[in-house]
Amino acid sequence: MKLLGFLFGAVAIVLLAGALWRFLTVRNNGTPALMRTLPAAGTHGWRHGIAVYSGETMRFFKLRSMSFSADLELDRSALTITGNRDATETERDFMPGVEVVVLVSSDSAEHEFALNRRAAMALISWVESAPDSRQVRTDMNRLHQRAFRGNA
Repeated sequence: MKLLGFLFGAVAIVLLAGALWRFLTVRNNGTPALMRTLPAAGTHGWRHGIAVYSGETMRFFKLRSMSFSADLELDRSALTITGNRDATETERDFMPGVEVVVLVSSDSAEHEFALNRRAAMALISWVESAPDSRQVRTDMNRLHQRAFRGNA
């Protein structure tokens, strides 16, 4: 019985430490947002969280998740802004501060992000400023070999 109590206590401490770590590291390092995966009707499916932009990926951390990693990762080069709209009255009732809903499509799914106007502009700018996926990357090793092949 003591062993069971000890195991339960250890698991509780690990979960509490994980929740505290996630709260302290994620909450202060991103943009508050709400996200839902489409198709969804009415006000169903919205999840509060934090969007963190990091180079070519956006990671979305749900506030009520115990995962140590992001709940959703989106690659910037695979994203397309498919539209935006004003939040409805019903959505504004349970999402304070939200003004705009941005529709984003990726290779795997379509998502809606509910944000304030500044955060929506930041998301749209971040996606639209991505380099074109058709852009040819220069192989610097091959270029170096071509430049110095006669000097060997």
